[in-house]
Amino acid sequence: MSRDPAMTAASGDATRAPRAGASASARPLDRVRGTRDVLPAEWESTRNTVDGLAANAMAHGYRFIETPILEHTELFLRKSGGDRVAQLYSFTHRGRDLALRPEFTASAVRVFVERMQSEPLPVRLAMTGPVFRYEKPQAGRSRQFTEFGCELIGASGPVADAEIVGLALEGLRLAGVERPRVVLGHIGVVISFLAGLDIDQRAQDWLTWSMERLRKGDEAAHDLPPHLARVEAARDDDAAASLPDDGVTPEAIAAILRQAGVEFQGGVREPEEIVGGLIAKRRRRHDAALLRDAAAFVERLTELTGPPDAVMQPLRELVAAHGLPAAPLDELEEIVSLLAATGMHPDHVTIDLGMGRGLHYYTGMLFEVYAGADGSPQLCGGGRYDDLAQILGARQPVPACGFSYGVERLMDSGSPIAGTVAQRRVLVRQNGDPSRAMLLASELRGAGWIASVDLRNRNQSATRRAAERQGYDAIASVVDGKTEFLHLSRGDVAAFADTPKPGPTS
Repeated sequence: MSRDPAMTAASGDATRAPRAGASASARPLDRVRGTRDVLPAEWESTRNTVDGLAANAMAHGYRFIETPILEHTELFLRKSGGDRVAQLYSFTHRGRDLALRPEFTASAVRVFVERMQSEPLPVRLAMTGPVFRYEKPQAGRSRQFTEFGCELIGASGPVADAEIVGLALEGLRLAGVERPRVVLGHIGVVISFLAGLDIDQRAQDWLTWSMERLRKGDEAAHDLPPHLARVEAARDDDAAASLPDDGVTPEAIAAILRQAGVEFQGGVREPEEIVGGLIAKRRRRHDAALLRDAAAFVERLTELTGPPDAVMQPLRELVAAHGLPAAPLDELEEIVSLLAATGMHPDHVTIDLGMGRGLHYYTGMLFEVYAGADGSPQLCGGGRYDDLAQILGARQPVPACGFSYGVERLMDSGSPIAGTVAQRRVLVRQNGDPSRAMLLASELRGAGWIASVDLRNRNQSATRRAAERQGYDAIASVVDGKTEFLHLSRGDVAAFADTPKPGPTS
């Protein structure tokens, strides 16, 4: 395999050790675009935020699991939307198709199917860690970020939905988001509408994928998917699409094919059923027009967006006019009522039935939570996905719903969560006796301090300047067998004095 000499030279420049006596430094390497370096102060703040969210989830009965960063690519392809598939970091390694996880829901359901199907339902799971999505980096959006999510597996109905939404809201308030705004939707209305149309599955998938674009007023969302655009363009010239209904039956065509030596093997359907399906597809002439009608229906749903009191009645009228069941609207009204009982004011809730969230596995209630008024960042999202467990191999259908936060975006919009224990930091001077300094540091840590030994072994003045710059509250040393403390100007002396201290060192 040939190599570009320029690339070889650049690679060598980055990795070859400098020659003896050379003064030039090696070229520094930047971090990968879309990723971030987390420095100590931010790491501690992130840890506190995650710990606070975790404590809240565990108080509601959720148990933590940890899933691999690396999964089989198929896990995310079985029922994901076009956006999510395009965002995958996927690759082939030694004959296996692998991907970095873009979210936790599919992994959590895989764990349930593989390891937890025999557990009593519902199963409440929580997860946190890095996820990866290939998106355009911008403010509040990275290609690697920390996600925190909860999944409620094995429970259906508005009470379960309200538990998930309420848990998400409670975590946001703990993180300092004072007035979160909830947008509630229900994919069940659109699913019911599509079920009554004679359009193929690819067309249905395109519409659910395009719902977010339609919802945001993107005119390009009206463009048909390529396979339907081709059908529409060629419709008048497609002889097969205008086959006369001459009484030829699928049974007769299947018999002719058998006589011609065509074999039907490897499937679960009867040959006549296969032929009948093919004929129906070839005679279908109105997929494109039906899909345009479906898009118009979704747009109408999106126009009826607003507070529950203002839009529920017009939505009921629209649903009734199309002969669709009102059950999704009944569920949303009950969810709003349950949230209100736990302190969520209805004025902070928006109903939007055009919400699709870009994923094909949703089956019912959907929601997104924003930091505040229109234009504020989205902090959380989730919904109900009753089909996903069986799609991933469960023995039977299992109802489920869940949500996730983007932790970094949450921290940008809220206020830092304080640590559960305010520990004091002390730097221990060696004072000519490193063994005793190490013993003192160990005793201080046992008493609840954060203690480090001054490894530079500097004089008192230099040690003090360094300790202040590094954020220590005090300097400790052993003098004549007694521990002495020097409080630094940044330290809270009163609180410092209350911190437990070890006795005299031996």
